[in-house]
Amino acid sequence: MLSKSLIVLFFASILSACSSISDRPVENNKAKQDIDSRNKQISLLTRWTINGKIAFINNQARQSATLHWQKNEAKKTESLNLSTLFGIKVLELNQQQDNFTLEVDGEHYQTQDLDYLIYSLTGLDLPTRAMSHWLKGIAFLPTDQLTYHKTTQLPESLTSFYNNKEWLIKYSKYHHIGQYQLAKQLTITQGDLRIKIAIHSWKI
Repeated sequence: MLSKSLIVLFFASILSACSSISDRPVENNKAKQDIDSRNKQISLLTRWTINGKIAFINNQARQSATLHWQKNEAKKTESLNLSTLFGIKVLELNQQQDNFTLEVDGEHYQTQDLDYLIYSLTGLDLPTRAMSHWLKGIAFLPTDQLTYHKTTQLPESLTSFYNNKEWLIKYSKYHHIGQYQLAKQLTITQGDLRIKIAIHSWKI
């Protein structure tokens, strides 16, 4: 089994490139929707693919990787790949129904509790189940609280008590893809951990 220290080293060694990801104000909404209409519409978006960049930042390190994430909620399938800027795969996650397979540095791990597996390997308490909802700017838990931009009425921030810890998600800039309005940039914060995601493209 790959040692915990080596996997932590991966998260601590791939990141300076994401320093270019900066928060920007939400842009003007060219196809304005009311909040309820957007939330209902986005909740029905269960099949999507994103490409972009992800960064993990804490007090000890800054790391980044390219991100390819494909999800089909109806079929309960998922594929998430992180690779270096040179195209070398460093992490691959696949879901089939309730089973997850995680590959790191050639080692394979299987589980039905993805949060626990990632924590046991990396020491990071990541909101894996919630992130696919937060990515779209909608709540994962009934208690999640959203705030909206006064002019565009698009999500500006989300607060969640996921796994009994407070998470803050901030959104900046949006893609307008047909009838959908989806975030280009978001930052997820918990304690001294920040996860910054810059989405270059959505496919729906």
